[in-house]
Amino acid sequence: MRGLKRRKGGADIAQKARKYARDLANRLEGLDKITLILAIILFAIGIIMVYSITSISIYNGVKNDPSNIVIKTLMFGVAGVVALFIILLMPYKWLKNLSVIAVWVCPLLLIFTLLFAGGSSSSNVRSWFEIGSIKIQPAEFVKIGMILAIAWLFDKHAQKGVYYIRSYRKTSWSLQRVWQSFFGVLLYVGICSGLVLIQPDFGSALIIGLIGLVMFLATGVRWKIFKPVFYIGMGFLVVGGFLMGKFFPYQLERFAIWADPFNHAKGFQNVMGYTAIALGGMSGVGVGKSTQKYGYVLEPHNDMISTILAEELGVFVVILIMVAYFIIAFRCFSTALRCKDRFSALVAVGVGAIFLAQPFVNLGGASGAIPLTGVTLPLISYGGSSLVSMFLALGVYLNISMEQFNATKRLKEEREQSMKKKIVPLVKG
Repeated sequence: MRGLKRRKGGADIAQKARKYARDLANRLEGLDKITLILAIILFAIGIIMVYSITSISIYNGVKNDPSNIVIKTLMFGVAGVVALFIILLMPYKWLKNLSVIAVWVCPLLLIFTLLFAGGSSSSNVRSWFEIGSIKIQPAEFVKIGMILAIAWLFDKHAQKGVYYIRSYRKTSWSLQRVWQSFFGVLLYVGICSGLVLIQPDFGSALIIGLIGLVMFLATGVRWKIFKPVFYIGMGFLVVGGFLMGKFFPYQLERFAIWADPFNHAKGFQNVMGYTAIALGGMSGVGVGKSTQKYGYVLEPHNDMISTILAEELGVFVVILIMVAYFIIAFRCFSTALRCKDRFSALVAVGVGAIFLAQPFVNLGGASGAIPLTGVTLPLISYGGSSLVSMFLALGVYLNISMEQFNATKRLKEEREQSMKKKIVPLVKG
């Protein structure tokens, strides 16, 4: 009797395993392979550049090991890929559950960072935690959490029918109504980006704000509704600029440096970056042959990696890399247009916004188009938190793209079955 039960139990497990394998194969059929391949190519370019930069003696460290930093990058990359596949294979409904958690975790994590994180004692920066030789920067992961949180908040409020405040009469205003409108969502974004700003991490705060803005515009908001948001946002920028100038004057100093780096006492970093780009030209001087990485460009393997990339591989390759980022963002936006529900569409838009905003801020600062800020080049710059968070973002997008593909496939099969039964499905207007 026991043997029969064991055989039956084993058969049930085997049946469930086969069903899971079939379902997984069906889900993987909708995998966005182009985006995944582009991400791997960008990461491979990053490995080459990090090794080229850090293999010279001034970056070898105490152990004089030229492969030390590149090994760390590979380890973070492997961790990021593992995280990507965990998110990729996660049931889609779990993402919504995670988004509810993210709504609370993001601001709490940023407050915890301000209270307990370490950083640069000279500039009073509190942005990361140190665990042994590893630095974890919470703001990088908050970017991904914010995408889930914002999408969930917009979707939740829209379902309640109070997404927009349609009346501006005094009788229509209440704290609950304001919170349940778009003002509440934008206030949430403002609080989180403000907490990052006072670390101070101007670059990450800017990226979070841009992500929130792009997701807000993706909801189809009209200018009549967006106009007060624009004015409020400009007001926050003025107040934020005043506070930054008072408490963190060196953050505003970067604007003066950007305006005239050649005649500014602290314009050395900007000028050396421009020099690296000019030396590379269109074709580059060759991998490993950069001269500016020898202490002229500071943080050449991190925030300023694009300048050395332009010097060694050429501006043409930098343009191709920008095209790769644009293709990833375009595919995210295209998936958003095909999504059947608001939440998944907004998440896809948020991930696409990262791969537009962050390369623009990084390359714009390095080339002098905008003031220089400390933002990594996605999947290329050295930085464990940045690398893992970018792979996480891709995992979230790929999960949604597979769900969208399979939802479309199921709908098509249902329609075909209906046609076979000579039943015309009712199309909802």
